[in-house]
Amino acid sequence: MKRVYLSVRSLLSAGASLLLGWLGFSSCSETPESGMAAYGTPTVDYEFKVRVTDQDAKPVEGLQVALPISHVNEKELTDAQGNAELDGSYTGPHRDHEVVLEVKDIDGEKNGVVADQQVTVEVKESDFVSKGSGDWDNGKVKKDIDIKVERK
Repeated sequence: MKRVYLSVRSLLSAGASLLLGWLGFSSCSETPESGMAAYGTPTVDYEFKVRVTDQDAKPVEGLQVALPISHVNEKELTDAQGNAELDGSYTGPHRDHEVVLEVKDIDGEKNGVVADQQVTVEVKESDFVSKGSGDWDNGKVKKDIDIKVERK
């Protein structure tokens, strides 16, 4: 009985290997008619120049500005003029869409206390400075963003 069991198991294994090999090779055909599908996520490169001011239009230093959807969760601190620059890439569509920036007061009382907030920024087709290769590279966005925060 043990021999019969091993023979059936060997036969099933060989049949499965043959079937999987046949399916694998046919799906990797070089011709577009084969129905081969590409899977991936569109990527957009970005360069956001952010300026953060308070309710009196004064620049706010020491705030963390973050783009949490980027591949590396990009974070920068604002300088004495309230400026921060975020460079990187994120996954998203090429056409008009929105990104969310997070502004956090991480230095406490040092530069005044500011309420943390999330800011939704609209990215339009006109913000793209390059169109990319077309497959998964959707180009590059350059955008100047002004954010108003409120001091406590």
